[in-house]
Amino acid sequence: MAQSYHLDADDMAWSCHKQQGVSYKTLRFESNDKSGAMMVHMCPGSQYPEYEATCGQDVLVVDGELLVGELALPRGSYLHVAPDEPHSPHSKTGCVLFVSFPGAVKHKESQS
Repeated sequence: MAQSYHLDADDMAWSCHKQQGVSYKTLRFESNDKSGAMMVHMCPGSQYPEYEATCGQDVLVVDGELLVGELALPRGSYLHVAPDEPHSPHSKTGCVLFVSFPGAVKHKESQS
């Protein structure tokens, strides 16, 4: 059974993503069902490669502005991405996000 826990994200170092200009802090990851939560930092002009969250995804813009397709999401915006909906978020100005996902994430480059 999972236990509650607390951590201070400010005390955690950012890990570099393989995509240039993107870094993250893993707050929680469950290996059994691939669910988790993380903070994502996108530098100005960065883009995350197209992917799908198999069980959907929830995104809160903590700072800056996120662009998903034609949708501009400023600080304080919330986005729910439907399960298996392909998307490739990017940011012209840079942003910090809180992302929660209840299942696996499939990157387009790893799909057959």
